[in-house]
Amino acid sequence: MSILYSKIQRVNPRDTEAAKKWYIVPSRVELKDEKTIAEALTKNTTLSRGEASLVIYELQSVIIGFLLDGYSVRMGDWGTFNITLSSAGADTEADCTAENIKSVNIRFRPGKEMKEALAKATFAPR
Repeated sequence: MSILYSKIQRVNPRDTEAAKKWYIVPSRVELKDEKTIAEALTKNTTLSRGEASLVIYELQSVIIGFLLDGYSVRMGDWGTFNITLSSAGADTEADCTAENIKSVNIRFRPGKEMKEALAKATFAPR
């Protein structure tokens, strides 16, 4: 299976007067939801679709709980999840408060196994 890609033309945001350049971007075929993932899990395990769905739901709940408690979460060679914050700058330390937080994001850093799998990817135009 190959990663499908498209070509798009973009302007350089740092030099809007420069000529547009072409870039390759991944094409999304479709979204795979929890039900589809649970169904796929049943083919490689003894879990029923309902059990697989419950495991996925509970895994999500556990990961979110740990992240909200300030932990990073490593899922073996799959990768690591952690929280990042975007905040406005403050002139003084006293002015640097939680109210300066603009957004909370989840960052995923792939582990060795996932990186190695992605390094073997093949590509095809869409």
